[in-house]
Amino acid sequence: MNVFETKDALFSAAAETIEAALSESLKDTGKASLLLSGGSTPAPTYKLLSNTSLDWKNVKVGLVDERWVPDTHAASNAKLAKESLLLNAASDAEFIPMFNGAVTAEDGQEALEKAYAPFESPDVVVLGMGPDGHTASWFPESNGLDDAMAEDQSSIVKAIDASGCAVAGDHTDRMTITLPVTVRAKTVLLLMNGTSKREVFENASARLPIHALHAVLGRKLQIYWAP
Repeated sequence: MNVFETKDALFSAAAETIEAALSESLKDTGKASLLLSGGSTPAPTYKLLSNTSLDWKNVKVGLVDERWVPDTHAASNAKLAKESLLLNAASDAEFIPMFNGAVTAEDGQEALEKAYAPFESPDVVVLGMGPDGHTASWFPESNGLDDAMAEDQSSIVKAIDASGCAVAGDHTDRMTITLPVTVRAKTVLLLMNGTSKREVFENASARLPIHALHAVLGRKLQIYWAP
């Protein structure tokens, strides 16, 4: 775990790590891909990243997960991405949203699977963690969780029904990347702050989705934490 004294230090270090990973891919292949999580912790990191001098026109940006709402909705992760990353120099990046106008996430899954083909093996995945130990939209006890976290699958995205999961709030119809996407990713960051979240993460006996992810990724999961 990378421990920082302040959240600002975490934001800066995370932005530098993401920039370096994207820069390496751009140098090696001429293109790069980045998957973003929503939340208050990643957003400041994205704002710092938006000012970096990457070859953004050759970077594809997508989402780790999304509430099934349009990008005009306050709860939309696409809205957060547009307001925190896809501006300044990073406005040249190609953004591929998850919400595609289908009535439900399940209805939109097949089309989104095709649209998210560029993210089958992403260069960078940025994750957060909720107080219930969920990451992406892998909520404990949610309908679709086992499918989304199955290691022996080829799907890039899966619909999640988080009804009954208190942390999911009012927007329980969700879309999420699958666990194998993080396995194939070159760089995976987990950004979190606060003592309570660290305690949840370190309590591996709870066997929450975050622990299942950590068990699969091991040291590949770069954890950035600040009080």
